[in-house]
Amino acid sequence: MEKTLRIVGIVCACLFVGWLLWYLLCEPDVSNQRDRADDVRAELGNVGNAQRDAEKHLDSAGQRIDRSLESVDEIARGIDEATGRIEDSTERNAECAELVADSERRIEESKRIIQSIRNRAGQDGK
Repeated sequence: MEKTLRIVGIVCACLFVGWLLWYLLCEPDVSNQRDRADDVRAELGNVGNAQRDAEKHLDSAGQRIDRSLESVDEIARGIDEATGRIEDSTERNAECAELVADSERRIEESKRIIQSIRNRAGQDGK
């Protein structure tokens, strides 16, 4: 993008210089040429300054884009880490659900055994 803007700036400057040269060469009054040449020099100086300013702005924009890309990379890493933690948590939740189901089965089995022992104790005591 920076190269494209530089090329556009150079092309515009060349067109401007070409137009000024055409204008100066087509002017029949030679006595005003010195003033016009000074005007051309001043305009060329302005174009050069504008081009330098444009290059500074392009460099600044490029630096901001680089910083933005670094921020995006950091955010992507954070999302990847969070995704990994969510997956780990999901696995742990599944393991906990299995443990709870196993514990419930054991509790039910223990209740049946205790009830069976109580029933036998009640029958033996009769």
